[in-house]
Amino acid sequence: MKKYFSFLIYLSALSAMLFGTTACHKDEPNNPADEEPKRKMTVLLYAVVADLDLESDKSEILAGAADVDLEENSLFVYQVYRQGLPQLLELTRDLEGNPEFQVVKVYDREEYSTDPKRISAVIDDVLTMGEAQDYGLIFWSHGTGWSPSFSNHGEETRGGSNEVSLPSVSSFGTDTDVERDPYYTDKTDIDELADAIPDNTFRYIWFDVCYMGGIETVYQLRNKCEYFIGMPTEDAGNGMPYHLTIPYLLKEDPDCVAAAKEFFTYYETGQDSGWAVATVGVYYTPAIEPVADYCKIAYADAEMPTSYGLQVYSRGKNGPFYDFGQYTRRVVALSPNALPIEEFEDVMDKFVIYKAATKYDFANREIIQENYSGLSCHLYNPAADDNATAYYRSLDWYKRVYE
Repeated sequence: MKKYFSFLIYLSALSAMLFGTTACHKDEPNNPADEEPKRKMTVLLYAVVADLDLESDKSEILAGAADVDLEENSLFVYQVYRQGLPQLLELTRDLEGNPEFQVVKVYDREEYSTDPKRISAVIDDVLTMGEAQDYGLIFWSHGTGWSPSFSNHGEETRGGSNEVSLPSVSSFGTDTDVERDPYYTDKTDIDELADAIPDNTFRYIWFDVCYMGGIETVYQLRNKCEYFIGMPTEDAGNGMPYHLTIPYLLKEDPDCVAAAKEFFTYYETGQDSGWAVATVGVYYTPAIEPVADYCKIAYADAEMPTSYGLQVYSRGKNGPFYDFGQYTRRVVALSPNALPIEEFEDVMDKFVIYKAATKYDFANREIIQENYSGLSCHLYNPAADDNATAYYRSLDWYKRVYE
């Protein structure tokens, strides 16, 4: 069995190497004489939700961009509030050379900003207006990992029924148009979000959003970016400290790990008005398939563990989400396939390239550091027959690992 798994690791590693050469860069021009875009890096911050302080974060962006070359690097902000029309802003400089935002496009309200069609259209606009050699994408809103809202953005039913409503759960985003219906909140399920993002376009995707650092979410978006940054718990305090991270993210060769370290240190040291709580993980997506290979074998015919003693990262109506590494080690201990756990640690080290967690989470529960893998997961119950489980079985991670 070990030789068989090692061969799978070899094949997956080879595949990852091949993918890594093309995953986050645009195809080479057909005509070698074609000039590359002047811009080196263009970043889109897609901000959807009215009850968070976007204006404060925009001020931080202006501070962080003070020394950024805005001729070679561009940043766009798509923003929508409960009232008014959505806008696309571009970071530019005024006559005195100070960073400022200028409105470059105004959108209608015919679609919610959590509708995959709107997300896709905004991305297309930014790829055209800010054509560059490389791209970054930051999502800013609410989030609850893979948990579905069974949103009704199309006629096709995606796992379960799109007529079923669950209490305030969604993968990404909450958008309310008070003029249309002040009591309705639109949301985006993770499979829809994946469909809205073009493959192999973004160097990184950073979720400045709660609960998106889960294996199911990362695997669903594995083909969308080279580096994925998320939090297995709630997002810390006021979210990303953009004045510290933008210098690392808005440049020709972005440093996602350095930005994540800045994020974590900012909260660990209590710089955010005493909030000394944070988790973060940086995932190198070309290395995710060896992790899936290992779990596919380890989970086969294994007894699924109970939640007792598992480190939990969610609270209230969200989740529950547990530590992926600890969960998998439990499964391996119950597996008849007897895979060496060292193989799992090895593939995880190549996939989770940075992880950090404070001593306590937002529920004041201790995060046992030796159990912290930087990723959460769902505790799958094969006997469950509810709509959320039906949706879970439609996700790529379930199909890759459990089927």
